[in-house]
Amino acid sequence: MYVELKDVNKTYNDYKASNDINLGIKKGKLVALLGPSGSGKSTILRMIAGLETPDSGEIIIDKKVVNDISPSKRGIGFVFQNYALFRYMTVFDNIAFGLKIMKEKKSVIKERVKKLMKLVNIENLGDRYPNQLSGGQRQRVAFARALAPNPELLLLDEPFAAIDAKVRQELRNWLRKTIDKVGITSIFVTHDQEEAIEVADEIIVTNKGRIEQVGSPKEIYSNPKTAFVAKFMGNPIELESINKFKGFEHLENNSKAIIRAENVTIIKNGERFRYSASTEKGVVEYTLFRGKEVEVGVRVNGILIKGNRKIEEDAVFNNEEVNVYIYRAFVFDNDEKVKILENANTRNQNDVVI
Repeated sequence: MYVELKDVNKTYNDYKASNDINLGIKKGKLVALLGPSGSGKSTILRMIAGLETPDSGEIIIDKKVVNDISPSKRGIGFVFQNYALFRYMTVFDNIAFGLKIMKEKKSVIKERVKKLMKLVNIENLGDRYPNQLSGGQRQRVAFARALAPNPELLLLDEPFAAIDAKVRQELRNWLRKTIDKVGITSIFVTHDQEEAIEVADEIIVTNKGRIEQVGSPKEIYSNPKTAFVAKFMGNPIELESINKFKGFEHLENNSKAIIRAENVTIIKNGERFRYSASTEKGVVEYTLFRGKEVEVGVRVNGILIKGNRKIEEDAVFNNEEVNVYIYRAFVFDNDEKVKILENANTRNQNDVVI
């Protein structure tokens, strides 16, 4: 592992920001620290950077314990959420700042800055000042400045939080491609699950100062190990008693479940459906157009269930009676550990007898 945290703890007053953190990040990977506000993700990033000191435990970079090494000597580039550019410096001088501190030759600085400006697509902006740039351009300058001293590790704290949605999407793609070109180990903090899924090689999910799960974006989304991860990913609902629904009657009364809209089918009366005998009747409470599909909220036995219908399918309307089928549920009980269960009727009808 290139970056390791071993038994790391950090407390602010009565708040445990890092609770026995253990993790390892391989060289060359782009890793997301993902979690809600206050989950401890930024504290982990800042301790790796040396901006915060752990109360106990070891922070290891490239097989060296760096707890007592100053931030400037850790070989790290840091991109802040608010860019932290020097307002009185041009784009060129902002990018060159770290190299000047290192007392590099002017010719080396000029060549390095020119190369980085080309890499981040701001070749013609060298003479401008930060207040003359868009948010996306400022973030590219901050990225180039962090890369200028040739760091071995790049840290990014909510790098796209201050940028509008359209530019944020473009910058996600740009960041992924740029880091692939540079080949630098990178860790970024985000509370945006879509951002983490689109950009990262690996996701570390944090919650209340602890690590809930580590895995690939697909694994984190499709195979959540805890109720927290299942609730945090996607746009789900929580059911108190999943055993009230057909296909899940075999479960105990205290079995709770997380249900995602993509695992629910909404069927209009009169439409053919393979598992029609196993559907539940409900009444449409709302519809929400989401571009590629329509989210439909249906009240079933007093419980609001969310499902999707394709835009090319016949529309459903508020107060219309429809049928609902839950294909799959993330089921858990008091220990919060998740089991992924398919509707028993789906499994039974998919069985093949030879």
